[in-house]
Order: sequence, then C-alpha cells, then structure tokens
Amino acid sequence: MVNNRKPTIEMRSITKRFLDVNANKNINFTLFPGEICALLGENGAGKTTLMNILFGYYSCDEGDIYIKGEKVKLSSPKDAISRGV
Repeated sequence: MVNNRKPTIEMRSITKRFLDVNANKNINFTLFPGEICALLGENGAGKTTLMNILFGYYSCDEGDIYIKGEKVKLSSPKDAISRGV
C-alpha cells in the first residue's frame, strides 16, 4: 500500500542562532493532516524557539517552511494565522 498523504506543515533544515548560541540547528519537522504531534525535549532544547519560528515570532537564519506544499516566509503571528497555523 502506497501512502500518498502530503504534509500540512514542513520545516526543513531550520537553524536559529542568538549571537553565538545555536537554539536550533538543522531541524526537520513534518506534520501530516489528522496527526496529533508532541514536541518533546529537555529544558533549553529549542522547542519553543522552533514553534516561535512556525508562529512567525522569529525568522529562521537558515531553512525553509512549507505550508500545504507552498514555501512561505512567515513575518508575523497574524501572517501565520492567516495561513492556518
């Protein structure tokens, strides 16, 4: 059986730095329709930073975000909400 589901959200090779500190380094995150996903990690692992990038609070230094297959640049939470995030 072939699974032809297409991701709703893809974050590819996301990197975010604050001065000399890598908050996220080359992170990939994919979410498919109907999935419930938990993002787990220790304190300081970069979970909140990654979600802040997805919500448009921060921009990533490297990497790409795709929503329903379309490459997007989220400039604000309002922008993210308008795209269904």
